[in-house]
Amino acid sequence: MAVLVLSGLGVTIVSVHLLTMLQQRGLSLAEAVALGALIGLAQVAGRIGEMASGGRHHPVWMLAAACALTATGMAMLASGFRVIGLSLVLYGAGNGIFSIAKGALPLAPFGASRYAPIIGRLARPSLIAQALGPTVGAFLLSITGTGQALIVLTALAIANLVLVALLWRQIYQSTSLNACRSGRDLQELDQKTN
Repeated sequence: MAVLVLSGLGVTIVSVHLLTMLQQRGLSLAEAVALGALIGLAQVAGRIGEMASGGRHHPVWMLAAACALTATGMAMLASGFRVIGLSLVLYGAGNGIFSIAKGALPLAPFGASRYAPIIGRLARPSLIAQALGPTVGAFLLSITGTGQALIVLTALAIANLVLVALLWRQIYQSTSLNACRSGRDLQELDQKTN
């Protein structure tokens, strides 16, 4: 759940305040809008790329890839990387994949019969974070400035990546334990999870 909350907060802050942050970095409004438009294209490209893989990846792997792309894009943007467009494309692709992964993830451990109530419980905190995001972002920008705000957003994205790694570890250990109990070979389990 924390992954969804942190992501919801970070994505909303970036969505609402990106043009301001890019302009404070010295870009004109037209340049900021043009670069910001790359996020939407990258989101669609990320989703198409994930769907083109035929759903062969476990939802936690998709979530990990999404968080890694988002964190990389944010880190590049915060570090002052000169190719801002590439930073935003990586960030956008991560966002696109994340939107699929967050919906697919509850299906894996809970199945279709329990999907609706679980996804509803997972959505509430994320939606609250998204509602607070613009205000939190404005406060953060006014207190710290663009450079520090981008560092905070990068830290949120990296924290998400760590949380996904912990989730993957927990799922893998749980699956391994169940495989041992049922007598399945662990090597077969590794082949299925890779």
